[in-house]
Amino acid sequence: MKEKLKLALKDKDFSELLRGSGFSFFLRFGGLATGYLLTLIIAHLFGADGLGEYILAITVLRLFTLLSKLGLDTTSIRYIASFTSQNKWKSILKFRRKVVFILIISSLISSFFMYILAQPIADLINAKVEYIKLNAFFVLPMSFFMLHYQSLRGLKKIAEFSFFYRMSQSLFTIVSILIIYQFIHDDEIPIYAYLVSLLVVSLLSFFSFIYHLNKKSFGKEKAELEILNYSQILKISIPLMFAQSVQFIMAWTDKLMLGSMTTTVDVGIYHTAFKLSMFAAVTLMSVNSIASPKFAEMYAKKDMLGLKKVVHQSTKMIFWSSLPLVIIFFIFPEFFLGLFGEEFKVGVTAFIFLSCGRLISSFSGSVGNILQMTGNQNIYARILLLGAILNVVLNLILIPLYGINGAAVASMSSLIVWNISMVLVVKQKFGFYTFYIPFISR
Repeated sequence: MKEKLKLALKDKDFSELLRGSGFSFFLRFGGLATGYLLTLIIAHLFGADGLGEYILAITVLRLFTLLSKLGLDTTSIRYIASFTSQNKWKSILKFRRKVVFILIISSLISSFFMYILAQPIADLINAKVEYIKLNAFFVLPMSFFMLHYQSLRGLKKIAEFSFFYRMSQSLFTIVSILIIYQFIHDDEIPIYAYLVSLLVVSLLSFFSFIYHLNKKSFGKEKAELEILNYSQILKISIPLMFAQSVQFIMAWTDKLMLGSMTTTVDVGIYHTAFKLSMFAAVTLMSVNSIASPKFAEMYAKKDMLGLKKVVHQSTKMIFWSSLPLVIIFFIFPEFFLGLFGEEFKVGVTAFIFLSCGRLISSFSGSVGNILQMTGNQNIYARILLLGAILNVVLNLILIPLYGINGAAVASMSSLIVWNISMVLVVKQKFGFYTFYIPFISR
């Protein structure tokens, strides 16, 4: 065993995967841990009902923010990274002015519709209308927050991006709750704390981006100015918005549909089970971040044997690091959910189903990233859409029959179909399976 490990560490690709994913794992685990702690605090102070109200309110805000930002945050990564590599600093400023102008207009329109539609939305998902109306005024800060942390990514400030993207909102919401709770004990505290934290992180991400942009460009020769018009920007950003919409459906539909068909208590319990199950996927997400460029590198060199090797190495790492945690979840599900309170133990079955879905993802490997990094992004998008549609249909059928367990089965099933479909496409395209089967796969 020791000799095998030494041999593996001598492999350049495996060693790079291990080192790179270790740093990413730390950041992602930190983000999940703060999110878990936030859920724990809200559950203990305000119960499953208070947690459910909080989740529904911020989900509606996220939905309208998704529509308002029009994919401009992701588009900014591409252009800012490109302009930075060419020392086109004035081009970044010109590009930003156009993006900011579009965002202001689209966010105000989105806020307007969120406000006037607050009552029917609240009736549809059994949320509090006053929360939705209040959140309508925060679409712009959230849009700008997302724009700036993605822009930091374009400047290759990965540590800053990771902090804002993965940890900042949960961290500042926790701090805000603990401060506000010293003075008042209303059920609205989680929402107020979240909105306060949103303003804080929006400002911090803005100042961080401006600081790093000025630092990078200071004293450097300015290359020729490149000007993009509004249509060029939107031509790229709009399709990205649709892709993000599908991902939103996959991540949040079950919670919105639970709110519509059951109670906020069920939403709170289900969200807790969902959050806990995400710990089983932390290695998958960590390895993906470092494996993706290696997939692209091997594919560009037409090194299919190298691609196969890296894929199997990454899948093996994901599987063996995820399996122990999933086993612990299966053995002690009541203990983990009981940490949030006795009422959360009814989510044990849903928690097990969701954890099974995460295990299948680990078993399948980085299939989504393989397709995206090898020019098969359109196939990836179609499979993702299929999974989203299946998720909605199964939720419609199963939630009225089985409540949160039905939502968990819908999420697990769509995740399995999504992963298996991509595994088969990779097999068809490249001639190998990404599956890792212990003691059989090599």
